[in-house]
Amino acid sequence: MTTTVRSGAPTAARRAWVLKAGSVRSMRLKEKCQLPRPGFGEVLVQVKAIGLNFADVFSVLGLYSATPSGEFTPGLKFSGVVGAIGTDPGLETSVEFASVEARRRAEKVAGNFRVGDRVSGVMRFGAYSTEVLAPAHQLRKIPAEWTFEQGAAFNVQALTSYYGLKALGDVKPGQTVLVHSAAGGCGLLALGILKAIGAKAVGTVGTKTKVDVILNRFPDYIKREQIIVRDRKRFPAQLRESLDFLESEGFDVVLDAVGGDFFRPGFDSLSPGGRHIIYGAADLTPQADRVWYIFNPLVGLRLAYKYLTRPKVDPLQLPADNKSVMGFSLIWMFSHVNVLLDLLEALYAMDLDPPLVGQVFDFEDAPKAIRLFQSGVTTGKVVLKIDHE
Repeated sequence: MTTTVRSGAPTAARRAWVLKAGSVRSMRLKEKCQLPRPGFGEVLVQVKAIGLNFADVFSVLGLYSATPSGEFTPGLKFSGVVGAIGTDPGLETSVEFASVEARRRAEKVAGNFRVGDRVSGVMRFGAYSTEVLAPAHQLRKIPAEWTFEQGAAFNVQALTSYYGLKALGDVKPGQTVLVHSAAGGCGLLALGILKAIGAKAVGTVGTKTKVDVILNRFPDYIKREQIIVRDRKRFPAQLRESLDFLESEGFDVVLDAVGGDFFRPGFDSLSPGGRHIIYGAADLTPQADRVWYIFNPLVGLRLAYKYLTRPKVDPLQLPADNKSVMGFSLIWMFSHVNVLLDLLEALYAMDLDPPLVGQVFDFEDAPKAIRLFQSGVTTGKVVLKIDHE
C-alpha cells in the first residue's frame, strides 16, 4: 500500500541498511528511522527493489573515493512506487542537490509524477532503504510490462554501458567491440546496445557456465565463437580467434570492468584509433568481508602481487600507437545534469529489452547478496526485493 504524506508531516517509519565503510560485517539494519516530508523537487518513493553494483562492494569496503565519511546507507539505484511529491516552493529540501542546475531540473519536473507511479531511479548512495527521497529529475517511469526488479536493474547499468560505448567509445555501426564480463548486468546491456547500434561484439566471461546465458539472450546476434571463457595463458590467442571469426583486424573499443592480466592483451588488440574504456577492476576486487584482510598474507598475497604487477601504459607511446585509454565513474554525472538527462533519454529511446535479473535476495539478506556479487559468479543483475506489509 502506498504511503501518502501531508505537507509538514514526516514519513512512516522506514528501515535502512547502514554501516561505516571497511567491512561487510559492519552492515546493520536500522529500524524505525524516518524521512522528512519531500521538499520542493523531491519525490518520496516506497522502494520495491534495489539493484547491486560493484560500486556498492567498493563503498562498503571503503575502497571507493566517493564513499561518504562516517555512517552511511549504500546503494545507487532502486525502483518502487511514488508516495509523495514535493511541488510546493515553500517546502525545504533534505536532499543535497549536486548543483544549482540539478535543483532547478528537479523542481521543474517534480509535477510530472503522481502518487502511485511506478518509477526507477538513481541516487548518490542511500538506496538500501525501504523508502527514499530522490531528486525528481533522477527518476523515470518504469515501462508497464517491466517488473520492479527489472526496473531496479536498468538505469545505472545501462547508463554505465551506454556512456562507455557511445559518449567515450563513439561506437559506430560495423565496428568491433570487446565487452568484458559480458554475462553480468552491464555486460548484457552493453551487448544489447551494440546490437541496436549495429556493431559486432566479442564477449568474455569467467566460467563456462555463463556462456549459455549470453547465447540464450542473443540467439540471433552472438555465436559461440564470439564468447571467450578467459584463460590467462591463452587470452591473446583467444582474442585473435574471435576477431578472425568476425573477419575483423582488431577492436575499435574495449569495454573493460576486469583489468589485471586481461588489460594488456585487449589493449594490444585495438586497431589504430581504438579506445580502451575502463570502468572497473574485478580482477583486483578483494574477496574478503573486510578490506584489511588484503594485508593478511594468507588472503591478500596474490592480490597484492596483482596490484604491484598491474599493467602500465606509457603516455608517450600512445601517439605512436594511436590508441586511447579512458576511465570513468557515474558518480560525477550527478552534478552534470544535462549529460545525465541526455543519456537517460537516449537510452529509453533505444527501446531495449528489459534487463536480465539473475539473482533476487530479500532485503534482509543484503550482506549475503553483496558477498555473492563480490564473488564474481553471478549472471545478469543481482537485486534485493522488499515486501511491504
